[in-house]
Amino acid sequence: MTKRQRPRAVAPEAGKTVAANNMRRFDQSLPMTLLKAHEAVLRTFIPHLRAHDLSTQQWRVMRALAESESLDVSELASACSLLRPSVSRIVQNLEGRKILQRQPCDRDSRRSLVSITSFGRELIAEIAPESEARYQYIESQYGAENLSGLYDLLNELIEALDRAAPPFGTLGAEGETPSDCL
Repeated sequence: MTKRQRPRAVAPEAGKTVAANNMRRFDQSLPMTLLKAHEAVLRTFIPHLRAHDLSTQQWRVMRALAESESLDVSELASACSLLRPSVSRIVQNLEGRKILQRQPCDRDSRRSLVSITSFGRELIAEIAPESEARYQYIESQYGAENLSGLYDLLNELIEALDRAAPPFGTLGAEGETPSDCL
């Protein structure tokens, strides 16, 4: 193509833009489908957590700490798939409500360790039966075997994508397939 030539516009399919023709359909978007599934599951739990004045993120932090003696904020952020600043705010809120406590780390004075208090454990014990009933509801609606298979598939997806993504632009090069780029 010479400098003066302009690329010809490709006529889009009826009702679609040119960009939409070059992408998979929106209803086949993995991030959107996962987000919709995430929201559907959360709708099952949110009313119950709100009754205890807890957000889903606060509950995640409490659950992670209930299964370990103590964690620093970075470890807690990683365990809960939350950003460190968000976890810091959550810890501060729950500490003020006597659900969590912070103590200095013996090995590194710059770090503090977060743990759940006895009041926090009592709160979890109070919430747990209803939470478990909601899991049972999900299982009854979706099927125990389906749910087990879904956990397996999602964990496999996480493992497959847990490596760093290829650099931007390397997967979409003309004539290359994703396997050519790895």
